[in-house]
Amino acid sequence: MKLCPRCAEPYADEASFCPLDGTELVRSTDPLLGRTLAARYRLVRRIGGGGMAVVYLARHVMIERLSAIKILRPDLGMDASKRERFLREARAVNRINHPNIVEITDFGEDGGLVFLVMEYVDGESLLAALKAGAFDWERAARIAIQIASALGRAHEQGVIHRDLKPENVLLMPRADGEFVKLTDFGIAKIVDAPALTLSPQRFGTPGYIPPETLEGEAASARGDLYSLGVVLYEMLTGTLPFDAKSPIDLLLLPSKQDPIKPSARKEGIPTALEDLVLRMIARKPENRPRDAFTVCAALEAALAGTAPPSTGADRVKGQLASPGGPPSGGRREAPEPSNDAPPSAPAPSARSWLAVELEAHPLDELGDRWQSTLSALEGRIERTARQRGNAAAGVRRARELKEIAHALVVSLDRAKGAVAAHQAIVDAIEVRGRDFRSAIGHAIDALSRDRSRERAELDAISTRRAGIRAELGASTEAQSEPLIWEAAALQAQETRSLALESDLGFQIETLQRQLEAQNEQIERELVQATGMLEGALSGMRRITGELVRTLADAAAAIA
Repeated sequence: MKLCPRCAEPYADEASFCPLDGTELVRSTDPLLGRTLAARYRLVRRIGGGGMAVVYLARHVMIERLSAIKILRPDLGMDASKRERFLREARAVNRINHPNIVEITDFGEDGGLVFLVMEYVDGESLLAALKAGAFDWERAARIAIQIASALGRAHEQGVIHRDLKPENVLLMPRADGEFVKLTDFGIAKIVDAPALTLSPQRFGTPGYIPPETLEGEAASARGDLYSLGVVLYEMLTGTLPFDAKSPIDLLLLPSKQDPIKPSARKEGIPTALEDLVLRMIARKPENRPRDAFTVCAALEAALAGTAPPSTGADRVKGQLASPGGPPSGGRREAPEPSNDAPPSAPAPSARSWLAVELEAHPLDELGDRWQSTLSALEGRIERTARQRGNAAAGVRRARELKEIAHALVVSLDRAKGAVAAHQAIVDAIEVRGRDFRSAIGHAIDALSRDRSRERAELDAISTRRAGIRAELGASTEAQSEPLIWEAAALQAQETRSLALESDLGFQIETLQRQLEAQNEQIERELVQATGMLEGALSGMRRITGELVRTLADAAAAIA
């Protein structure tokens, strides 16, 4: 098989030039290159692969858009459980819709191939960036904040990544710093989805797997925080937290030894940041930060040069001692969903050289391209007629075929209009879905941060109450009276915090139900709209194929 390097159209081995744009063809040994999935995604280059899937760069056949397409290995596609696990990635990411998570725009099956269509990220992996050595701590903290923000949204949506590592973090350069994209939710566990019957293998990558996973505990949000802690440690020091000599050591040492402190490997790391990293990679999940929002707040405080938010008894004592006391109970209003892009969203950037090199001809130029081809053919026919005469059989046949080709171009122009109309409908539905998910997601994030703070407050109250009980056991009657009053104040504050935490949870659940309902509606609309688009594209490809054959026959008639 041969391919056109410009449009990636496949041709037979005996062909030499692309009849669409005149480019010299090149030979390909990959049977998938040049193939078009779902009638619109042309595979143009292989860009990666793993144990389950291969990733290709793809270009939409009719509009100027590059995508990354992940295709499940055909032998795995025959296994229903593995196919379902693969497609779970699409469902997981569609539930999250966070700017720091690679977007999945489509998924499906075509000719036995199961595939996901993802946004194409023009950047390098964190793994590649770390080959140059450790980062300065500010850069590491900024990257970790974006990862933690993505995990916070994912965990609120009931999705656990389970394979967080530098290879699955992509860095996009920007004028104001790097923008992070988290990818590969292929083994993500959707908390409220039924479990699959899979092989008993342990999911994850040695060195980043939380110790409790090896002990058979279920995947949890705090397991993702452990993996993020290891990634942050690696960014700060250039190494992993344990001196392991083999993959087995990477698996076992976290359960047996304490990690080496980052400051022992590299100087200049702030104490607060080191303490956070060590808490994130604590052996027991309960000793790690409560959630990803807590990690975000601590990292932001480190960058701002302020003390991290306190969750201990001192914070509770301070609130009890203040004239106004703790915040009063009552309903906290959910923030209004906003359609504005979040501050961290990447600004539009210039297309990479790859996008420029592989861009398709705009759809509205298609008719002009074929008219130009027809004009060239007509010139060849007239030159042949002057040499052989108008009555020559080849000339008459070529002119007949030219008229057929002209009619096909007219039909192609009408088909082009239908494709453009259906594509506009699909694009509008996708934009509406993204905007809605983004707005609801930002509101959920704001409420979740508030709930995280209230839960930290409750933890602090519980810690202080335990301290009061211990102090009462060793105090005199005179010393016990203020402790008793403090305990009563703690009880009142706990009641208010519990009510507020419950109210925030109710609002989060309400927004999540809205999100799920809208996602289902958008999915139904997309299935119908993409079906119509695929039908229009298939019709257009049939006309194009007939046009190519007609022009080839005409050229052969006067050869």
